[in-house]
Amino acid sequence: MTGPCTNLFFPMVGEAWVSLSGHRLRSFLAMLGIIIGVGSVVLMLAVGNGSKRVIEESISALGTNQLVITSMGVDNKGLRSAESSQFTLKDVIAIAQLPEVKATAPATFPRDFPASVGKLNWNTPVSAVTPDYLLIRNWDYSEGESFSAADVQNSNRVVVLGKTVADKLFVNDSPLGRAVNINKIPFRVVGVLKPKGQSLDGRDLDNAAFVPMTTGKIYLWGNNTYSSMTQVIYVQVNSREVMDDAIEHITQLLRKRFKLRETEADNFTVHNLTAIKQVAADTNNAFSLLLEAIASISLLVGSIGIMNIMLVTVTERTREIGIRKAIGATEGQILLQFLLEAMMLSVVGSVVGLMLGFGVGMAAQRFAGLPVDFSLLSVMLSLVMAGGIGIVSGIYPAWKAANMQPIEALRNVAG
Repeated sequence: MTGPCTNLFFPMVGEAWVSLSGHRLRSFLAMLGIIIGVGSVVLMLAVGNGSKRVIEESISALGTNQLVITSMGVDNKGLRSAESSQFTLKDVIAIAQLPEVKATAPATFPRDFPASVGKLNWNTPVSAVTPDYLLIRNWDYSEGESFSAADVQNSNRVVVLGKTVADKLFVNDSPLGRAVNINKIPFRVVGVLKPKGQSLDGRDLDNAAFVPMTTGKIYLWGNNTYSSMTQVIYVQVNSREVMDDAIEHITQLLRKRFKLRETEADNFTVHNLTAIKQVAADTNNAFSLLLEAIASISLLVGSIGIMNIMLVTVTERTREIGIRKAIGATEGQILLQFLLEAMMLSVVGSVVGLMLGFGVGMAAQRFAGLPVDFSLLSVMLSLVMAGGIGIVSGIYPAWKAANMQPIEALRNVAG
């Protein structure tokens, strides 16, 4: 930029503002596409980041480096098999001895039981588990601790409550050490878990209670055969790198233990929660990119709108351009003048769009519960868009104005 352009920069900014302010409605309509486009992109980025965070938190709530083995397989067509396996404690012990495995925990599927304290009642899913289950699931305690191996061995009537159950049955009071009736049988509360929120399918993870495996069999399930209670096995492997090896070795081990022939399908299923997390994240990213691409169309429309307005402006101000060039204005100064006006339209539109995106996002989070997560990337992206769109959409009208011949410009106006 030349010296004269530098000296005239701020006066030219002020003049650009005056010019745009003189045609407020036209300037607003020119900015509308930019406002909608930037606001949409910022909002979509925030929703995408928020959804990604929710997915990661939901998967992390289930545990890290974790496999879940359920007693239902799939046939050769990918359908659920009619024949399911029946796990025993010996299966759990055998899996625990594999080199890739860090810990194992047998458990039952949650079963709903009525729970009550005095006149307060709440229906809660109860799982019969071993102490390692809560460790594998990365579940921390807000009060107390887990039951012990001795509680499992002696079938003690103790229970660990999720946050929702504790809040419903012990309003504004600590449940630790107190009794809660589950299916009309008293259990002593030994621990309360920290909240984990919702799962990917919308279930409340904190609406849960956990009792020792043997206690659940005797007092709740009515089954005194300890080994037949295992419906699901939770496995924590040493690291993510050995996840595939662990799945292969567990599958081989269980097929051998269940005496399955080579032509027979597995009568169990090994779920890789890390893979589920990756699939969910990839799906969310693809959906976010689609929404952002759609929102970006508004930016293209907005840039075309600014270009059209600037071309109209150049035509309307032909006389002004001719007079300026006649009294000594350079092509660089004329070019800068109209570029500044185009960039000002884009910058103001982007700022308004940014505020609109933030406002709609915060309202959606507060009133609709939509997860949003704004980041510095949103602000930087809007600023880059503002400058880029302003230059791209304004450069042709500005070039056209700068290359007008003063005599021709004045002659056209006179004619």
